[in-house]
Amino acid sequence: MNTPRALVPRVDYRRLATQQGRIEGRLDLDRLDRVAAETIDSSAGANPVVVVDLEFREDAQRRVHVEGDISTTLRLECQRCLNAFDHPMNVDVAGVVVGDDDAAANVPREYEPVLADGDMLDVHALVADELLLALPSVARCNRPECTSQYVDHDMPLRDEQDDERPNNPFAVLSQLKRDD
Repeated sequence: MNTPRALVPRVDYRRLATQQGRIEGRLDLDRLDRVAAETIDSSAGANPVVVVDLEFREDAQRRVHVEGDISTTLRLECQRCLNAFDHPMNVDVAGVVVGDDDAAANVPREYEPVLADGDMLDVHALVADELLLALPSVARCNRPECTSQYVDHDMPLRDEQDDERPNNPFAVLSQLKRDD
């Protein structure tokens, strides 16, 4: 099996789309400063690798679509036990490349606007943006000792509690009105 080559930093997205091109490659996480800032250093000292596979195509309206996936494993800090854990990520990319905010407003809802700088698309910035958007808002590990320490198993889950509440949040107000 071939090892993926280094990912190009910038591409001419329009030319790539007319040729229905594809870019594949790998990228060391330390090249993505914003993503690396959200992770913690691994004890082994190995730098995580981000594997990228993106396909470019042009539709009937001459919009350039970029689709593919980004995968890596990031080392995060659990917000419950404050221990490090590996968080595997596989991010699907589905976007339309645009040149400005006005064009971004016209992107179909099923796609995300991807902002380019003139004729060139910064692939590293696209990868960083997608990874940051896919990060969990609160990082939590799945170690049994962490889960059991911070989850009360006697307490019903939130969904079970919600079933017991009335559907109308103003039902309590109608009871107060009757008491007068």
